[in-house]
Amino acid sequence: MNKQKKKNSKTILAQSGRSQDYARGAVNIPPYRSSTVLFNTLKEYKDWDHEYATYRYGRLGSPNSLALEEAYSELSGAYRSIATNSGMSAINIAISAFMENGSHALITEGAYEPTAELFSGHLSKFGVEFDFISPTIGDEIADLIKPNTKIVYLEAPSSNTFEVIDIKTVIDAIRKKSKEIGNEIVILFDNTWAGPLYFRTFEHDIDVEIQAATKYVVGHSDAMLGIVACNEKTYLKIKNSARNQGICAEPDACYLGLRGLRTMAVRMEAQFENAMKIASWLDSNPMVETVLFPPLPNSEHFQNWEKYFTGGGSLMSIILDQKYEDENLERFFDGMEIFSMGYSWGGFESLATPVRIQKERKSSLDQLKNTLVRIHVGLEDPEDLMSDLDSAFKRL
Repeated sequence: MNKQKKKNSKTILAQSGRSQDYARGAVNIPPYRSSTVLFNTLKEYKDWDHEYATYRYGRLGSPNSLALEEAYSELSGAYRSIATNSGMSAINIAISAFMENGSHALITEGAYEPTAELFSGHLSKFGVEFDFISPTIGDEIADLIKPNTKIVYLEAPSSNTFEVIDIKTVIDAIRKKSKEIGNEIVILFDNTWAGPLYFRTFEHDIDVEIQAATKYVVGHSDAMLGIVACNEKTYLKIKNSARNQGICAEPDACYLGLRGLRTMAVRMEAQFENAMKIASWLDSNPMVETVLFPPLPNSEHFQNWEKYFTGGGSLMSIILDQKYEDENLERFFDGMEIFSMGYSWGGFESLATPVRIQKERKSSLDQLKNTLVRIHVGLEDPEDLMSDLDSAFKRL
């Protein structure tokens, strides 16, 4: 038997998750808007699918969620994936699957801020212990692991400040310490910025990949969606966590996510190319103190980015030359013609927003006094984007 050739990611994006059992001739599987699923026989009704490979009730899955999960698993190299109704719900089910009263977690300070708040404002009420770690930590992470440490939660690059850890050094240190103390630690990684196209989570001995699929997967800023990609030892725990909390993804959102996947490669390539042009241009602007974008060769995190990533997202931050008050920033932001202000990113449109450092930060940027601006680069012409920013700097 001939061994099947491994498919390129672009081919997977175009072809995977298109079961004709559900598509019935359509190019894309239409949304199956159903809560109740009917069975033909008593045996079929009573046979419980403990692996969740079929659908039996709307909350547990649909043809659309199964198709999206199949496609994302093939793309990322995961054993199986779980679609949820938002990136935050994906974070929640992945973390809570392994935490209980008295258990301990380590979380990077560079994580998406609501992730930190999930621990400090919610899970702590149930007796969960946690410590924040520097987003530039190395093998000294082993010294912070306790006998009751259950998970380590990583994100790279960091939200807003874009630090990149030496991933192999950190993972190896966790695994070594885990083996020494006889405690199996689950490593979770938020991979939204680079996605499975540009960072291969499961090739680095990471157990769980979290994707805020609202961003690049959907790609059009018109649906909320999350995905948790799992290895074999973590899948059922996280799927049952979603089931017990009533977390699921609506068929229409899964339809839009699967539709977005088809063009994700070409969108991310074009947006990354645009982002590199914008970042290089910003780097020469006298009103910009620092461009926080690891793919820039003069970034202090370029070496780690180059070591582990094959491309990147189109989100970055810039530190301005001083602290500007709101009355000044109004001139900068309110006169934009192409860039808009909005909380999300990853869509086709460009965004610019003022940001603040997360409350739990203790790393090198803690004492940041100057204004920080987050920029998401979309699919518009980069010359037009630079012109819009140039006008904004002149107003400022």
